[in-house]
Amino acid sequence: MTTLGIQMSAKINLRSNFAIHHLRAAAQAAQSAHAVEKDNDTSKHGRWFDDMMMHVPVAIVMAAAALEANSNEIVQDILDRPALLSVAASHLESVKALKDDLSGNALDKYRKLANILNKTPVTGGAVWQNAGDLLRFRNSFIHFKPAWDHEDDIHKGNLVTALRRRLPISPIYNANNFMFPYSLLTYECANWAVQSVRKFADEFCALIGVEDRFTKV
Repeated sequence: MTTLGIQMSAKINLRSNFAIHHLRAAAQAAQSAHAVEKDNDTSKHGRWFDDMMMHVPVAIVMAAAALEANSNEIVQDILDRPALLSVAASHLESVKALKDDLSGNALDKYRKLANILNKTPVTGGAVWQNAGDLLRFRNSFIHFKPAWDHEDDIHKGNLVTALRRRLPISPIYNANNFMFPYSLLTYECANWAVQSVRKFADEFCALIGVEDRFTKV
């Protein structure tokens, strides 16, 4: 009598995702900046500021990376489960096209996605404005160009003006010796970057009716 052996195998498909981890890195950098301020006299210059120059830019860059990664992951979520939002076939083709669209920045992709789903985002609101300034701030670090302290087009430019309306100046700087980005390298700035992403994701996901993955961070 012979025994018939049956072999079975299963394949699991894995999808790479980084948005949550990017924001976790940003939040961790913000907490590191908080620890530096807590453990040092920030009213005068010291070696502590070297740590702030490391932690705060990381929070800004990684928070912006999370914002961009999240837009792509939401698009992929819709493509993977179109029935979740009852996306029409004609709209699904537009979502597919958006996946490969490399033009513009993350906010353009969010806006286009909302329009495809017949939703109207409040792009002029504080949430969108903060997200836009965060992306611009990130770009200033990614494409950083040295600037002398007398170059007012750098230290008094449009981005700086926008950021100074909502962020405090480091105690070791003031209006008379303001230098960008040094004067904004505070825990409040790092935390603003993280919270800007969280608030944007919360508003946008509620608008189009998808799960906000950042609630898990």
